[in-house]
Amino acid sequence: MPRPGITAMIPCYNEAACVEQAYREIRAELLQYDDVEILFVDDGSTDGTLEAIKSFAAEDPLVKYISFARNFGLEAAFSAGFKYASKPWTVQFDADLQSPPEEMHRLVRKALEGYDVVFAVRENRQDPWYRRLGTWGHQMIARRWLGIEIPQGASVFRIARTCVARKVVDSRLSTPYFSATAPLLGARYTTLPTSHRPRLAGEGKWNLRKLAGHAIELFVGFSFRPLIWLYALAATMLAVGVLLLELFWVGFAGHDALATAGLATSLITLLVVVVVARYLVRVMRVQAIGMPRYQIREANIVVRADEALYGQETPYLTADIWEDVR
Repeated sequence: MPRPGITAMIPCYNEAACVEQAYREIRAELLQYDDVEILFVDDGSTDGTLEAIKSFAAEDPLVKYISFARNFGLEAAFSAGFKYASKPWTVQFDADLQSPPEEMHRLVRKALEGYDVVFAVRENRQDPWYRRLGTWGHQMIARRWLGIEIPQGASVFRIARTCVARKVVDSRLSTPYFSATAPLLGARYTTLPTSHRPRLAGEGKWNLRKLAGHAIELFVGFSFRPLIWLYALAATMLAVGVLLLELFWVGFAGHDALATAGLATSLITLLVVVVVARYLVRVMRVQAIGMPRYQIREANIVVRADEALYGQETPYLTADIWEDVR
C-alpha cells in the first residue's frame, strides 16, 4: 500500500493529565509513515496543556501547534486543524486516547481504497450510558425522521483527505457539523469499526447540556422538517379551534372545552415561537460570515492575519503572519 503524507491533528482543551501520553503514543504510530507532522490545536486551555505542547515542540520538529485566545469549542478546533494541516491526509485524534492510536493504520488503508473520509465507529464504547444513548438517539432521529445524511455511529476519530476537509469547514454553514456536511458536499465516505477504551486521565468535557445543544445544532442546521411539522400542527389546532367555536355557539361545547383548547393553543404557539427563533439564529449565523470562528493567540506556524488576535504584532514563535487574507 502507498505511504501517504499524514497530519495527526489533536484538539485539546484542559488535557494536561494525558496530553504527554497522547503525544508519545500518536507519534510512535505516525512514524510508520514518511511525510508526517503532529498538529496540536489548543482550544484555550487553562491547566498547563499549552505549556506541555510547547515543550514537545521545543524538542520535536514534527510538532506544530496553534493556541486559541479562549475556548471556542471542538468545532472551531478541528476547523482550524484541517485548515492548517499541511499534509494530503489528516487523522483527527482525541487527546484522551479513548480511540487507540494504532487503529489509525486501518483508517488509512480504508481511505486509500478510494474514500475521502473514513469515520471510526466505536465498538464496545467505554463512555457513560447517557453519552452512548445520546449519540445513538440524535443520529437516529437525524437520519430517520429529519432526512439528514449522517453516518450512524460516526465519531471524531476519522481520517479525511485534507483538501476535502477544508471544503467542509469552509462551507460557512450555520454550524460546522463535519459528519453531516461531508455527505452534503458529495464527499465519498464510509465507516469502519474500531476499538475503544476508557479515558486515559482527566475528565470528559461532554455533559447532558452540551449533548442536547449539539443535537439541536444538527437538527436545525441541516433540516427544515421541524418547521413543516409545526406548521401542520398549528394548522390542525386552528381547525380544531374553529370547530370548537362553532360547537360553542350552537351549544354543544362548554366553557371548559374552550379553556382547554385555548391552553393547548398557547402551548403550541410557544413551541412554534421557540423553534422559529432557533432557525432565526441559524440565519443570523450564516449572515455573520465575516465573524471568525476562532482567534489565534499563539502558534509556531504561519497563520492568517484575519485569524490572529494581535494582527501583525504577535507573540508567534516562527515566521511572519500572512499580510493578505487568503
